[in-house]
Amino acid sequence: MRLEAPERRFLGGTLLLALGVRLAALVVWERLGLTERLGNDPYPHYAEILLGWLPPSPILTHPPVYTFWVAGLYALARAPSPLLVQSVNVLLGTAGVGLFALWARRRLPPTAARVAALWLALDPLLVYFSPQLQSEPLFVALLALFFLGVDSAGPDPRRSDALGLGLLGGVLTLTRSVVTVYPVFLVGSMLWVRRSLRGAAVWLLLFAGWAVPPTLWGLRNLHVHGQFIPLATNGGWTMWEGFTTDRDEVARRPYEMREEVARLGLSDEGDFFRIGRHFSDKLKAFVRENPLAAARIVAGKALLFWRPWVYDPYPVPVRWAAGVYFSALFLLAGFGAWSLRGDPGWAPVWALVINLSALHAVMFTSLRYRTPLEPFLVCLAAQGLTKLLPGARKPGV
Repeated sequence: MRLEAPERRFLGGTLLLALGVRLAALVVWERLGLTERLGNDPYPHYAEILLGWLPPSPILTHPPVYTFWVAGLYALARAPSPLLVQSVNVLLGTAGVGLFALWARRRLPPTAARVAALWLALDPLLVYFSPQLQSEPLFVALLALFFLGVDSAGPDPRRSDALGLGLLGGVLTLTRSVVTVYPVFLVGSMLWVRRSLRGAAVWLLLFAGWAVPPTLWGLRNLHVHGQFIPLATNGGWTMWEGFTTDRDEVARRPYEMREEVARLGLSDEGDFFRIGRHFSDKLKAFVRENPLAAARIVAGKALLFWRPWVYDPYPVPVRWAAGVYFSALFLLAGFGAWSLRGDPGWAPVWALVINLSALHAVMFTSLRYRTPLEPFLVCLAAQGLTKLLPGARKPGV
């Protein structure tokens, strides 16, 4: 994608803005000690196990790509260095802004694309995760690369494009499992755009490529643990932990689950396969015995996935600010989506929205899990905002 000089200067300024805001967020994050207060996923711990710095233990409760990424950074530093990981995440968060700004240039009118780029640099949710130890910055940057590839390939891709997208999608899946079944939604959206099944066989290469990274990981686990595990073992736990709309129960259930695991004589390390299967079976039994209650929970969780407010432990002013911001974001994004309803290039985005909404109607959900959709919501909101500005041009112009 060739950029003219004014566009290069604008993109460079946007990246500097994004970097400056994220560096400031890192300083605030460290001064307030928020990692200790809010916690983090076990990726840094698993990275030390991979490097042999901690006793051997299974690292199968989360997808492995980010664990290997952290391990690589620790190996470069020759010591556990959370601050190094956070600093690199700041750079990845900035890179994600630049990549999605390039994607927005393809999918939005020029003015809306510029507004989107600036908005991406300042969006509170994207900034919030940049200085953390979590996997969001890496995943969002990879997701941007994937969608740039989808946009370049179009609904009638070459074989090499379909295979390459599939391989990258497999890496995405091993970074965050939320896109495990996305190829079904993606291919469905592409075939819907074409209104024809002619040439659909090429998409089989996308499925084949998508399966390669999880298959390799599964074979590694077959060799190490004696069982083929292509992704992670936390699916059953995550489904049962989050299968409720009662806030008190959400807070209480993980502790109850740990007590249940102890009563069953299981351990988080030695019986990780059985733990996942146990809670998966428990959820299935609940659905069979209480189909109406289960349907109400699924519907409620689908709505909660799109709530504009955050829960505790965040202070009341933060919750109010988030509620106001995300309410405005949703309204503008909805207006922008309506104005783009006839653009077939957005079909893969709608497919991702449906995919994640359906997934988190069953799996555990929180505002964090809407992060992969945040760049697209920002782009849609930028489109909606520019349509509301005086002198906005007609749709499609």
